[in-house]
Amino acid sequence: MAVRRICMHACGGVTRVGATVARLATYMVAEDLLPEKTLISCAPAFLRGVEEDVLMVLKSPSFALDGCEWSCGTNLLYLAGITPAVRFLLPEYAEAQGFDLSEGSRRYPAGVTQEFARVVAERVAGIAREMMERGSPYRFERPALKMQPDKWFRTNPNMEGVMEFVQLEPGIYRPHTMPPLPEERAGKHGVEPDTGGEAEVGHRPEGDLGAKVTR
Repeated sequence: MAVRRICMHACGGVTRVGATVARLATYMVAEDLLPEKTLISCAPAFLRGVEEDVLMVLKSPSFALDGCEWSCGTNLLYLAGITPAVRFLLPEYAEAQGFDLSEGSRRYPAGVTQEFARVVAERVAGIAREMMERGSPYRFERPALKMQPDKWFRTNPNMEGVMEFVQLEPGIYRPHTMPPLPEERAGKHGVEPDTGGEAEVGHRPEGDLGAKVTR
């Protein structure tokens, strides 16, 4: 189905600057860059089963903004059987973009915290616009909720052992089971375009367009 809106899942942590960046970037996208085209997921409401929060996840592709290696936003979706369309690992993305989060503030949205949040928001909005533009090849398939209580309390960070990713660039990943993004097909940001060739066994799964696969 065509994409009309995106659903954002921001890190809900309180101990890392990345969490503040995630929440601030989410508001920037929803209020400034893509108003009326962005839904903000509330983790407690989603877990509680509030209909509004469940439906937004089922009807729109999810963008997970993880504030640290524990990837709580992505993991929350995973525990409900949902795979995000895109995942941002903010500390890694910050380093790649030249931001030192140790100089940021968790309490006040100013300085490097605000500057980096704007960069994240612009990147999210760029991906989302390409998904939503008329004639986009991207198609979203509605997922089915699947509770996975046996997956609680895993100790491995970065979704190790449960989800594989295609690295679009440092800090930005697509789960390899999800559709390629429009920019992948266009060969942007160092991602090889789709040439129609076969995947190399052991290097890139079919449909991953030559991007790096991580576990």
